[in-house]
Amino acid sequence: MNDKFRAAGLGLRLITAAVLAVVLIAAWVMGGWYVSGLVALLSLVGLGEFLFLFQPSGGWGMKILGLVLGLVFLAASAFSLPSEPALAVCAMLAAIYALVAWSREKSLDPLRRAAVMICGVFYIPLLLAPAMHFTRWEQLFVVLLPAASDMAAYFAGVSFGKHPIWPGVSPKKSMEGSIAGLLASIVVACGMGLALGSAPLWAFAALGAGMGIMAQLGDFFESALKRAVNVKDSSHLLPGHGGVLDRLDSISFCVGTYAAASALYPFFAQAAQ
Repeated sequence: MNDKFRAAGLGLRLITAAVLAVVLIAAWVMGGWYVSGLVALLSLVGLGEFLFLFQPSGGWGMKILGLVLGLVFLAASAFSLPSEPALAVCAMLAAIYALVAWSREKSLDPLRRAAVMICGVFYIPLLLAPAMHFTRWEQLFVVLLPAASDMAAYFAGVSFGKHPIWPGVSPKKSMEGSIAGLLASIVVACGMGLALGSAPLWAFAALGAGMGIMAQLGDFFESALKRAVNVKDSSHLLPGHGGVLDRLDSISFCVGTYAAASALYPFFAQAAQ
């Protein structure tokens, strides 16, 4: 193994990635509630990691309520209930928490904790929940594209990366890796478009470029969160990868982007039938 890849922990990353792939493929093959359950589980674990980033110790009231808010929204989505009432309930519960806590503490801290809870629900469950109702090929698409982007960016960055793309946010990410990730996104989108899509190739190329950009922005956003609280990984649940949130960062942005794009333009209408 190349010394650069050994130093980057490639072996451990590949083993963990293989285990994750088996879990994802098994849920995808069984479909239905298995996919919804896996989306809900990953969302709640990622949300928990997000809450712990901002409150590493103590604050159990905030953490428990934050997970309850996430569960409320995910349950509403799983049963195809309107999302607006679920979000309204989440906002009101967070506001009541802030009110009660402020009456005791008389500081801005309760308001900050309530804001963290709501932001966590918007950032993870809200972005991932649409995947519960995608067709099987759409579900595969929103996982495969960011995975290909991440892998291409990783290998190109480790092998050829010399020019930092956004050092103030993520010093190790390079322009070379970013370009490789974007090209991989377009290739995956066009490939699935040719095989299964109902839209013209140019539409899939544009979709791939847009989702590729958003996948990288999702990665940068989570990097900024970790730098803001001075941690390397969101947790240590996944050896070689960090936490669940470290794996969901680009996927969540891709799911949200595809949900918005497909609402305006049908990409896999034939595959959905």
